[in-house]
Amino acid sequence: MKEIEIKGDYYQTGFLIGNCHRNILKKIEEKVMKNLRIEDEKLKSYKEKLKNFHFLIEEIEGYCKGAEIKFENLLKIKLGNFNVPKLNCSSLFLSSEFFEENVSCAMKIRDEKPLPQYICKKVNNNKIPYLFSGSISDTGYGFFIKENGFLGINNTGSFLKKDFINENGFDDCDIMRIVAELSNGPEEAIEIIKKMQKDKIIGYTGNKRGMIFLFVDTENSLYIEINSFNLNYKKIHGKFCFTNDFLIDDSKNWVEEIETEGTKSSKKRKERLEEILKENEKFDVKKLIEISRDKKNYPYSICRDTSLMPVRTISSLISFLYNEPILYICIGNPFVTPYFPFHLKGNKIIENFISGEISLKLDRIFEEKKLLDEEYLNKIRKFEDEIFKNFNEIKNIEEKNLEVQKKVFNFIMSGGENESLYNS
Repeated sequence: MKEIEIKGDYYQTGFLIGNCHRNILKKIEEKVMKNLRIEDEKLKSYKEKLKNFHFLIEEIEGYCKGAEIKFENLLKIKLGNFNVPKLNCSSLFLSSEFFEENVSCAMKIRDEKPLPQYICKKVNNNKIPYLFSGSISDTGYGFFIKENGFLGINNTGSFLKKDFINENGFDDCDIMRIVAELSNGPEEAIEIIKKMQKDKIIGYTGNKRGMIFLFVDTENSLYIEINSFNLNYKKIHGKFCFTNDFLIDDSKNWVEEIETEGTKSSKKRKERLEEILKENEKFDVKKLIEISRDKKNYPYSICRDTSLMPVRTISSLISFLYNEPILYICIGNPFVTPYFPFHLKGNKIIENFISGEISLKLDRIFEEKKLLDEEYLNKIRKFEDEIFKNFNEIKNIEEKNLEVQKKVFNFIMSGGENESLYNS
C-alpha cells in the first residue's frame, strides 16, 4: 500500500491524480471510444468554455499527461456521459442542536452510474486544501469539503422547460469543481454561479434537468436551485433534506412536468428522509450511516440497486463541521461497504482509494451480494465500531487517517472474489 500526497501547482496535482487513474482510465477509453460519437461543435463549445478557467485547463492537461490519454478523448468521454438519463442522490443537513456532539453536519448519499469512484485530498499552492470525490473519467466533482469547513453537495434537479436550457455548458459536477477552487464560503459560491450564468456557460445535467446545490460552512447554510440562466436560494436551519425535485416555489416555474420511474423514486426517497428526520430528535454517526442503508419502499429506497434504471447508490459522505472538520467516507454502496473517518487536516491517502481499485473491488462485492446479505452487513457494522474506536485513540492526525485506511483496504480486499473487472 503506497501513501500518496497530491500537492503542488495545478499541472502537478493534475498529473499525480491522472497517474493514479491511468490503468482504469485506459480501460474506460478502450471500451467507450469505439462507439462514442460527439459532435465537433459540442466539443469545440466545451473547450471554449474551459478557457474561462485557466487553472482547470492547466490541471486537466496535467491529468491527461499523467493518465496517458489525449485531452480531446477525455473531454469526449466526459461529454458522452452528459445526456445519460439520471436522477441521483439523497442529501440532508442537520444544524448543531440535532446532533449529539453539538455540531452541524451535512450528508450526501450519491446515486450514479456505477463508474469507478475515488476520493482525493488536494493541496494546491496558496490555496485552502480540500478533499473531494468523483467518478473516474468525469472532470467534475460529486462532493468537496475544505479544511476551513466549507463544503459543497450537488444533486440532480427537476426536468426543465426548454426556455431555461442552454444546450452547451457546464453541468453540476463541473460547477462544483469550479466553486471548490474559486470560493471559500457559501455566499462566494453563489456569486461565482451567477457570474457563470451571466457568461452563458452553464448548461444542464442528465437529460435536460436543473441542478441543486447545498453550500455550508460553520457560519452559513445555503440551499440553491438553478437552471442555465436563473438561480434561487434560501438559508436553511434545523433538519432539512432534498432529493431531485425543486423545493423553492419560484423555481417551479421552470419545471417541465414529466412522470418517470425516476421522479417517483425522488418523491419516495424524500418522503422517507422526512419520516426518518421526524422519528428522531437527535442523531449520531451511527444513525446517519444507517440512513444510507435504508431499504424501506424498495425499489424506491434511499439505498438503491439498478432494478429501476442504470444507476445505483455508489457512495456516501458525512461531514461534521468541527473547527477541524471530520469526514466519514463510504466509497461504495453502503450495504456492502464500511464507512471510515478522515481528519481533514491530514493530507496523505492510500493510493488505492484514489486509483479506483477499491471501487472496482466493491463493485464485484455488490454484484455478488446486492442489498440482500444482512450477515455481511453486520460484519461491516462490527468492523466500523472497531475502526472508529481506533481512530479516536490515535493522536497523530496523519497516523490515524492512514491506519484506518489500511484497515479498510484490507477488509474490502479480503471480501468478494478476485477477478478482473470493468463491466459497468
